[in-house]
Amino acid sequence: MHGHRPPFVKTAWILIVLMVGAMASLQAIPIEVDESGQEEDLAGLVLVELQAEFILGHSVLTGTEGNVASSAVVLDTGTVHQRQRYMALMIGLGEFQAASRSALSMQSELASQGMEMTEKQAKTQEMLDILADGGTLPQDHKSLEVPLGWFGSFVEADEQGRENIKSSASRKVALVISVVFMVSIAAVVGLVFLVVQIVRAVDQKIASGLGKPSSHHGVYAEVFALWLITINVLTVLAGILGILLAKDTPTLGISFVLMAMFASLMVIGWAFVRGVSFNQILEDIGWHSGKGVVREVATGFIGYAMTLPIIGVGLLMTFMLMLLQQLMGGGGESDPFGGTGGGSHPIIIGIAEGGWQLRFMLILLASVAAPVVEETVFRGVLYRHLRSSCSPLPQTASIVGSVLLVSFIFAAIHPQGWVAIPSLMGIAVGVNLLREWRGSIIPSMVVHGVSNGIIVSMMIVMLS
Repeated sequence: MHGHRPPFVKTAWILIVLMVGAMASLQAIPIEVDESGQEEDLAGLVLVELQAEFILGHSVLTGTEGNVASSAVVLDTGTVHQRQRYMALMIGLGEFQAASRSALSMQSELASQGMEMTEKQAKTQEMLDILADGGTLPQDHKSLEVPLGWFGSFVEADEQGRENIKSSASRKVALVISVVFMVSIAAVVGLVFLVVQIVRAVDQKIASGLGKPSSHHGVYAEVFALWLITINVLTVLAGILGILLAKDTPTLGISFVLMAMFASLMVIGWAFVRGVSFNQILEDIGWHSGKGVVREVATGFIGYAMTLPIIGVGLLMTFMLMLLQQLMGGGGESDPFGGTGGGSHPIIIGIAEGGWQLRFMLILLASVAAPVVEETVFRGVLYRHLRSSCSPLPQTASIVGSVLLVSFIFAAIHPQGWVAIPSLMGIAVGVNLLREWRGSIIPSMVVHGVSNGIIVSMMIVMLS
């Protein structure tokens, strides 16, 4: 490491704190509003469709179709667009009174808020009111599928068409339930493995896979800070290119994002500039085969099962935060027309609105690009730096502190919102522990890829 200079750790951490704070704050900025002042909650509309189709499919599978209306009442909230979808569902189910009550309630709340529907919303509402009163629409009316999507198809379908939609929903739900069942079995097996590994770790029968701490590991704080800046700059540029060159070609736009993500890894070269040899960098950040590629990949699948119980704890904490948010008045009481999709990843919009080519690109983004890039910079770069910086502490304190801080930063910069931080930290804690155990980041990449792949695949199934 000839020519190596002492790392600027404090300066790097000032940049990291500022960048993470800025990225987390950007997630809290209200979404765009339409000409009536109402939120354009596209993610919320997708989530409403997912919920409605699941409720409908589940009722068919369990023979409880008579209870759909009572189960679906949770959908009667949010923006005008969302409430109109609920009305369409009720009309399609023959629950005309429920649709009329929803319309009256919405009109009353609009008046109390001093708001009015847009021209398009008013025309849609006029057609829904006609159907809710038992009337028929004029033959030359515009299809409700345009403003209401799946709900428009359901309300306009004939009896056989609705049965086909119900049958399709039931098949999708059956597949999702089967996957959830298999994941649940994996979680039980994983819990056993996790407990065994914890006991072995307490008995000091498991050695850390990380190399010894070194003074040059402080350079990786600089690398991570540079990555935060670089990924934001490249992502913005990718978005601009998408608007200029790929406005009508979403797959090309996603290609720009993919290139931006992989290009962001060029900042790893900063460690080389700072005097760390190339081979040492690969060793430090876990870009090596560990005890063999096949064995590390297999460990990744086992690690996924072991991570599931930790994710479960995170999901439980997220659910508790959501309840707390509602109790504090953040569930829509102060703004009855607030969107409901704030805690969701924007990728679901592309899945819902895109064709199969776009969906394939989104699978690559979520299951390949994100695991490779994020595991490299979080588990490879940042975790290596923190474990070395915390080396004066007892090993347990060093590991726990490093795992929690890396996991929190990882969760905070994701767009799902602050209530989702515990659930995102769940998977981050699991892959951090794998990095500590194996040294190589191959298992962490496998866990990340499998987790994202299952989630995205199930969303594609439900929205196809």
